[in-house]
Amino acid sequence: MDQARRLTLPELEAALATMVHERYFEAESDDEAEMQAVEARDTEYLLTRIRCLELNLKAAEEELSWIGPGGRNTPAQSLRRIKALCARFPDLFNAMQAVAVTHPAVSREMLAMAIKQFRRDADALSQDDVVGLLTSVVNGAHQAFDAVLRTRKGAERKATSLPWGKHNE
Repeated sequence: MDQARRLTLPELEAALATMVHERYFEAESDDEAEMQAVEARDTEYLLTRIRCLELNLKAAEEELSWIGPGGRNTPAQSLRRIKALCARFPDLFNAMQAVAVTHPAVSREMLAMAIKQFRRDADALSQDDVVGLLTSVVNGAHQAFDAVLRTRKGAERKATSLPWGKHNE
């Protein structure tokens, strides 16, 4: 098992495929091979399968860990992502919004420099203008979110206080 813990996901998947080929070649699916392994009490296969699942889960978690509140990136990683976002969104507003939301730990001044580097439609804007736009995108989104949330909470209370706003159960 110690060796299985040190293997990479592709190596474990290859080992699992070999076991299926050698031991469960009559199985028509991975699920069927797994059931046969359970019936045979094939702990080597089952432990390898579990480790594959663990590494798949870890890879899925790490795929988006960079966007989380505690996520830290190198400047090169951030620049690659910002460049991709700037290219992906045709209009400046959506590009700035995506960059601001996905890079909350990066200062707006740094984000503005990167956006100016990758967006031709930001060329005519000063560094301070882009920082101001980023601030307005973030603050405006928060204010709009809060406003909608407040109206929805109030609307629920008002609807339940009216006889025709109550649900018939």
